[in-house]
Amino acid sequence: MAMDRWGALDRAHVEFETRLLLVRPHDWVRPTPCDAWDVRALTNHVVGGSRRYTMLLHGAEADTVNRTRTDDHLGTDPVASFLTSAADVTAAFREDGALARIAHHPLGDCTGEQLLAMRVVDVTVHAWDLARGLGVAEILDRDLVEFAHAHAVVIERGRERGSFSLPTSPLPPKASRQARLIHLAGRRIEGVQS
Repeated sequence: MAMDRWGALDRAHVEFETRLLLVRPHDWVRPTPCDAWDVRALTNHVVGGSRRYTMLLHGAEADTVNRTRTDDHLGTDPVASFLTSAADVTAAFREDGALARIAHHPLGDCTGEQLLAMRVVDVTVHAWDLARGLGVAEILDRDLVEFAHAHAVVIERGRERGSFSLPTSPLPPKASRQARLIHLAGRRIEGVQS
């Protein structure tokens, strides 16, 4: 049975959290597949993203949201910050009428439902990025990968704003669905666990 939007959001958070719990003090400066982001910067982006999406769902304008991109969203307890922001954005998406609201995202206006798909795809890809940066298990939940594939148009929209790079290497003909998703998001897929 296909994963629904709520299962996908919850699972994306779990996939990221599972890897985040493996981070040790010396790991924060490890590089990730996201150019110029180490593990800490990647985690800060994910936590900040949840806060920005919560702001968008509550009517914030794109320029107000964009100003938070350079903030430190992790403080002294990155795991607690992640868990709090994940719970907050989930609650915001579950508010009455949230999925029908128009959010003023930097990519352009979109519904809350479209925003939710964007959030799932972003967190899913970054869970893989975190795993790769830490050198831990990269295999993502199969149903979550399928959900992200079904909403992969958000990667193309994000690419227009520089959120995702173009694929940098050819896609092997027998690549798994996960490898295809990671490739589409502009990551190198050599050695991708699938």
